[in-house]
Amino acid sequence: MNIRQCFWPSILFQSPTTVGRYRWCFRPYFRPCVAALFLCCWLSSSQSQAQVVLAMTNARIETVAEAGTLERATILIKNGKIEAIGTDVDIPVSAQIINATGKVITPGIVDPYFVVPINRNTPESTERTVVFGGRTFVIPGGAPPIATSFAKVADGIDMEAIDWKPALRSGLTTLHLVAGGFAQSAIAARGHENTVSNYPIRDPDGLLLVAVTNNTPTLNVLRSGLTPPGNGERRGVGSRGRGGPPGQSAAGGRGASRGGSAAAAGPNSPGATAALWTRVRNGDTPLFVNVDSASAILHVLKATEAADKIKLAVVADGADVYLNLDNLDSERFSVVLPPRIDQIPNSGVRINVPAMLASRDQEFVLSLSLGQSDFRSMQHQPLFSVAMLVRSGLDRDRALRAITMGPAKLIGMQEEIGSLEVGKRADLLVFDGDPFAATTSLETVFVQGNPVNED
Repeated sequence: MNIRQCFWPSILFQSPTTVGRYRWCFRPYFRPCVAALFLCCWLSSSQSQAQVVLAMTNARIETVAEAGTLERATILIKNGKIEAIGTDVDIPVSAQIINATGKVITPGIVDPYFVVPINRNTPESTERTVVFGGRTFVIPGGAPPIATSFAKVADGIDMEAIDWKPALRSGLTTLHLVAGGFAQSAIAARGHENTVSNYPIRDPDGLLLVAVTNNTPTLNVLRSGLTPPGNGERRGVGSRGRGGPPGQSAAGGRGASRGGSAAAAGPNSPGATAALWTRVRNGDTPLFVNVDSASAILHVLKATEAADKIKLAVVADGADVYLNLDNLDSERFSVVLPPRIDQIPNSGVRINVPAMLASRDQEFVLSLSLGQSDFRSMQHQPLFSVAMLVRSGLDRDRALRAITMGPAKLIGMQEEIGSLEVGKRADLLVFDGDPFAATTSLETVFVQGNPVNED
């Protein structure tokens, strides 16, 4: 309520002539009444704007927490956070109530590896000069080596140049923004305001990223970073790693541009990343390693075998992971996969790698954006590819965890997001049925308790 909408205070905003008509209300015996009425109007206005309470009732709520799945339950949201959740929640009289009968509510999806283009120094392609029979030939090189210097995603990204609509339509409420090669990630969380930059950066100082291929320069980045300072070895910083998801080039990932001005986040020197590497060596934060082949996984295993505290998040194709199932250490490794059914290399046999990892108690998470074609074409049914994994053997609860609490824990945000628990951000999705049914659609995305859209 606006104070101009309250009758008696409204006369204070009128012309002197109009006020004169109501001069009787300023008489001494009327003043307390007028003051009290003015105060009530003001308090009513302030409380209605500050105390936003929403109750969604009669829903099936998949908490991805100790409470499990709740039937005909209520979730109470106040000021953007979950105030209460359960089957016997007391709903305040002032709450806005939404009857969610027949709906299924889940936590918002957390994408652990959302590739974005950034401006950074990119080496030019190399050429070779060959002299044959007295004639000189210039042989053009292949794709230029990518990400030869360290870059910070938060410094090089152009937020307004990215189309965020597919992410929102797919129910992605938190994104781990990454770039190709050697870089530091950033974390973006969807805001409830509909702004041009729909996913403002929440934490510009994210995790360390490297890309490893069978080329020595990429391995040198990993080896030198894992070597403690002062051992006399030369510490390299260049990288030729693959920057995008499995099957993509290192040019900054899907949708990334090879052009752009240089925007390195720091000098190409050990000091630029020393603190990041120290946290990785101590096991305080995971190191994201994007590999382009099964043999590159073996190189990573060899390079890290002496670093007993290190925690790795290996981003790879399912087929490459399949060939290394017996080599992965379940306590030190997490695997980041696109949600799809793979094939055994050189065979037509289809395999469900996430289900295989689950049977071995190997931690894994799924990135919806890594399956780019499905990510853009199935926005009305964003979990369709995950549903296919469930139908072919992946445990349902493990699948839901792999897109919510699993990624939240991997990027260190499990205390704020990833599950529906009291005190956490009210980022949630409302489906019109079982999220893993083939015909189910995503109806509404709530961010901090507010429904949002892609406009």
